[in-house]
Amino acid sequence: MKKQNIIINTFLSLALGCFLIYIVFDKIDLKSFYAKLSEINYSWIYFSMFISIFEHVLRGYRWNLLMRTSKTNLSTYVTTNVMIVSYFFALFIPRFNDFIRCYLISKTNNIKVSTSLGTVVSERIFDLISLLLILLIFIVLEFELFYSFLKEYVFINITLNPTNILILLSALILVFILIRYFSKNSKMFSEKFEEFKAGFFSVGNIYKNKAFIVSTVLLWVIYFLMGYVIFFSFNETSSLGINAGFAVLIAGSIGMIVPVNAGIGAYHFLVASILISYNINYESGLFFATLLHTSQIICLAILGIFSSIILFLKIRSNEK
Repeated sequence: MKKQNIIINTFLSLALGCFLIYIVFDKIDLKSFYAKLSEINYSWIYFSMFISIFEHVLRGYRWNLLMRTSKTNLSTYVTTNVMIVSYFFALFIPRFNDFIRCYLISKTNNIKVSTSLGTVVSERIFDLISLLLILLIFIVLEFELFYSFLKEYVFINITLNPTNILILLSALILVFILIRYFSKNSKMFSEKFEEFKAGFFSVGNIYKNKAFIVSTVLLWVIYFLMGYVIFFSFNETSSLGINAGFAVLIAGSIGMIVPVNAGIGAYHFLVASILISYNINYESGLFFATLLHTSQIICLAILGIFSSIILFLKIRSNEK
């Protein structure tokens, strides 16, 4: 990706994130919002941050399992640090973490980017399937709540107005341009595609691997616990149960998919909105979302700095 494109992408994502934050916090009394910070039990916040460390280790371990299918010999220590650094950089350059980790693994272990990228795509597909499965379970458990949420926040003012038609046509034109571009440069991409395909299809049997399945389940359990334990940090959410934690998990996961830096704005809005269905007012729900999101960003930043130093030293030693 060209430097100019990265700068434009980062600027647009940051601008969108700032706009969403403004919309989300527009009618919030910030003085009373900040006053709540003196009322919370920080022990639960620290516990959530501690739990998140295992999330990064599990992600590194699971990616290592995928990389082994491409006949690469890596340590979980390396893949974990690479994962942490890639997500750390994603705080500044959204949607770029997957390319960063493929680049870093090529520098630390001399593995082709196109090969590791195949395992990353496979991992993303599996994560999406997992999220859809969790969403399906939630719909079964909380169908009325899910339907009312969609009715209020999604199925509103969906019409084929000129603006929507223009957006659709623009998307189709973009797809056409991309197809033409790749077809004209097919020779240049053919070798890289074969390496990518080898990495992607080599993971076909990993889904039968018990360690991969168990680590994926544990990963979602950790995601759930990271949010659930923060319920107990202040009075308004302390009585919420497992179903509410389930709802926060799904809303937060969807919010993080939005192409803005660390899901800012989108994450806060979706989590606060879903908690309204559990009789938590919008301001308290937004306060909870801010606590959870900010604590995880701080934890990631701390880990990211240490992991960056570790990888920098390893790359330097490889170059000698």
